[in-house]
Amino acid sequence: MAENELNVEDYALLDSGGGRVLERLGNLVTSRPCPAAWWRRKLPGSEWRKAVDLKRELSSTLRLKIGSVRFQIPRGGGVRGLAPELCTHWKSLSTLCAAFAEKNRLPARVLHLFGGAGGVTLAAAQAGAAVTHVDVSTEAIQRVRENAAINTLANRDIRWVVDDPVKFAQRERTQTVRHDLIVIDSFLPKDAKRGSFELERDLGPLLGTVSGLLSEKSIGVWLFCRQGSVSPTTLLNLMRQEFTIFGGGFESGELLLHGAADTSPVPCGTFAQWLSKRDKA
Repeated sequence: MAENELNVEDYALLDSGGGRVLERLGNLVTSRPCPAAWWRRKLPGSEWRKAVDLKRELSSTLRLKIGSVRFQIPRGGGVRGLAPELCTHWKSLSTLCAAFAEKNRLPARVLHLFGGAGGVTLAAAQAGAAVTHVDVSTEAIQRVRENAAINTLANRDIRWVVDDPVKFAQRERTQTVRHDLIVIDSFLPKDAKRGSFELERDLGPLLGTVSGLLSEKSIGVWLFCRQGSVSPTTLLNLMRQEFTIFGGGFESGELLLHGAADTSPVPCGTFAQWLSKRDKA
């Protein structure tokens, strides 16, 4: 899957460099740290000086649209956790869900583990999917439910589960419900209370568990890793050892935050995916 420019209305990456990114959030221009941005900035200092401190300037909730999904940023919040770098993936996932529904005359069943800010959940629901959203944080799920409401998705088939995603997946193996598309987003901020998941120890076994949750008409499995410096090849090898038996195709690469054509893309992590043969692009 190619990383294309973000199709956004209210969010835009304006520039990057010197350890920071410059972004437009609606009418506000802000900057935030980005250790991966070692290069020189393209815009002059006068443009960067327009950036405001979001925590000081955001006196009320800000509504922000990234791709097709609307979010609310509360006072003291920020854009990093919303993951604008996943926007092109949300679009691809939505396309796959819509195609599944058209072909099979029933909604795709999507399992989103470590649901976080819920971009995957909301994009899939927009495409008519029935989604199970799992996160250990009650507060995080409440925020996503509020975002579902502003996307007019409050009455869609979304199952909200407050649980440790690993334990949930293990219990789900004993149930009869199976899922057509499974997404694992292992972004775990340092201050997040989201269980005791350790990437090197737990990701491989989790993928093994997930392989038993796929339906006979499965679309695929998507893995996002937005912490540390994990190689795409590492993720690809982990995916292959669990899903090669199902056939289909694999892909891995960098997660990149894109702006306009002349704006340097910003690396934000890695991804890997397995798509079944019938759904491989």
